[in-house]
Amino acid sequence: MLTQGGEWDPTALTDHMLTECADWVSKVKRDEDQECDSTFDNRGEHKHREPVRAGVPIENPTGPPSEDPDDVEVNLHSGNIEVNFHADDATREAHQAYQEVSNLNKIFDCEGKGMPDNEVATVEEEEDETKEDIKVNAPPVETKPKPIDYSKCRRQFLCVPVEKIKRTFAATTQNAASVACGPKANQTLKSPNPALNICRRKEAVATDSLFADVPAVDTPGCTGAQIFVGRSSLLTDCYGFRSVSEFHNTLLDNIRERGAMDTLISDHANYEMSARVKDILQSLMIGHWKSEPHCQHQNFAEHRWGHVKLNLEWLMSFLDVDPDCWLLALNYACSVMNLTAEKILGWRAPQEVADGETPDICILLCFMFWDIVCCARHANKQPGSQKGQEI
Repeated sequence: MLTQGGEWDPTALTDHMLTECADWVSKVKRDEDQECDSTFDNRGEHKHREPVRAGVPIENPTGPPSEDPDDVEVNLHSGNIEVNFHADDATREAHQAYQEVSNLNKIFDCEGKGMPDNEVATVEEEEDETKEDIKVNAPPVETKPKPIDYSKCRRQFLCVPVEKIKRTFAATTQNAASVACGPKANQTLKSPNPALNICRRKEAVATDSLFADVPAVDTPGCTGAQIFVGRSSLLTDCYGFRSVSEFHNTLLDNIRERGAMDTLISDHANYEMSARVKDILQSLMIGHWKSEPHCQHQNFAEHRWGHVKLNLEWLMSFLDVDPDCWLLALNYACSVMNLTAEKILGWRAPQEVADGETPDICILLCFMFWDIVCCARHANKQPGSQKGQEI
């Protein structure tokens, strides 16, 4: 672009005025300190801003002012917080908005998943206290027996007279209110409770250990025996063992042959109170009574063992039995005593008192311990070809 020579006249741009203010040059000029004389201060705030007066709304360039300047609206579903910065105290609202943003997670948790844990626990405690108060203030529940129509039960009792059915109900128990069955009821062969799968002995049983000097014959080296005596029936059983740690095996043998006792009476020996023994007693619901230490006379088995020992010593001395046959002689003596009537039992045998059946003693009349018998060999059919001892 070519211009004329000479000084430049700013008035030539009168038609292209940027502002109507005549003193616009002084407003934008720079002073000696090289700082721009701007309408905004160093913090970016307008120097000529009009003060905000209470109750006078300020025009909002982005839209109309809020109807309620003092409220801070929080939209929990969108997560947006709306703050009216045209209110009288915008700084207070800004702090309040910051607090609302910080508590958004807690608010969402309350709306979506329920109350916080501490509030839930408080509500549950209040509900428990309310229920306890209701239970305390509620009157006690009274159950009244329902009269039984014995005539409806005649089919189950072969149509006997009603009076006989009534007497039967009075002499028996009816603990099962109903029969529970399920899809696997027909597959159940045994009760899940071990105590219901074994017969009961209906008496307490005392036990004690005894030891010998030589191992017993026809055994894997048994040097001791465990004796079990019925407290009410005086029924006596003996089982050999190699070590006292086999006590739980002898206990299981006696339970298998005679049934589970109501209570086990024993000394204060450690092997008779082991964890294995406790498991057996607990699973079969058997009580355990132990005598005081160094007070063996409290054990009823000691009293019965005194009579068994006398009969055993007489038997082995009278028949000249070998010492290693002491366990066989002990079992024979106990068997004879179980079939012998006792005055304390009303002249009944211990075996009859134990199982309720009258025993047969023909085996005692036909044979005796340590008798000499003759038997035939397989090759030689003549009698008396070989002799042996009847044990």
